[in-house]
Amino acid sequence: MTAIDIEAFLAVCRHKNISKAADALHITQATLSIRLKALEEELGYPLILRGKGKRNLSLTAQGQVFYQLALQHQEILQKMRSVDQNSSHQSLRLSTIDSVGNYLLPPILERFMEDYPQFSLSVYNLEAEAASLSILHGKTDMALSTAKMETDQIVATPFLQDPFTVLCAVDAPYPDKVTQGDLPLWHEIYIRWSAEYEFWHKSNFDNHPHQFHLELMGQLELFLSRPNKWALVPQSVAHYFHDSPKLRECIPSFSIPDRSIYILRHKDNADTMGIQCFIDTLRTVLQEPYGDHFLL
Repeated sequence: MTAIDIEAFLAVCRHKNISKAADALHITQATLSIRLKALEEELGYPLILRGKGKRNLSLTAQGQVFYQLALQHQEILQKMRSVDQNSSHQSLRLSTIDSVGNYLLPPILERFMEDYPQFSLSVYNLEAEAASLSILHGKTDMALSTAKMETDQIVATPFLQDPFTVLCAVDAPYPDKVTQGDLPLWHEIYIRWSAEYEFWHKSNFDNHPHQFHLELMGQLELFLSRPNKWALVPQSVAHYFHDSPKLRECIPSFSIPDRSIYILRHKDNADTMGIQCFIDTLRTVLQEPYGDHFLL
């Protein structure tokens, strides 16, 4: 039994409806039902009355008792997370590269601030070398980077393998499953996602000239919505634009190495409370949608 299992049960209790609870947790109804069933099997008794035609769920007698205990568990867990030997207020200073900060990080930061209100959070935009120096000089606590940057003082932990896909304008004339030959090189919007990606791109696209070379992530949708434009993007970026009426995803039939994303920390401060709380949040937000690609 995990805190995530108990959170799922409490969400059902709050909303009295599987669909609404799943939406609130940002998971599918099927996933939520599996979690509840596994929790009941572990406990050895039913928690929820499941009757056909009922719009609102209700609890069994055991479920009502368990509900009170679950509330106590949540309260105790929150108090444990708030413990600080030195101060009632703590800080976490995080740096990230632009693409991770724009597209992957927002729901993680939102969840972190919700679950750990005792922390003041500072977020900076730093490339790998500057991020490492900032950690070494004690100016930041951790960094998210596509460069490993591991040294005798910096610990680099991979937490996500981010597969690549193709984004283009919704009316662009590209098939849903594209080959390399389907993509006109002159219409590519090139983004240097990592040093490894840059090497792969030069090896496979013959270092052709780009009409657009983009480094400002906030402008990606604007550039891609132009006629016939396309870009190779990590899946976390495509997920961010999933509901965009201007863009659509095409599945590449050719192989592209995944982009690896690392957590950088000073070896002497790798397990501070702030860092561990942030890593717990990464697990909560990313473990289900990314599955085997999530490495923590």
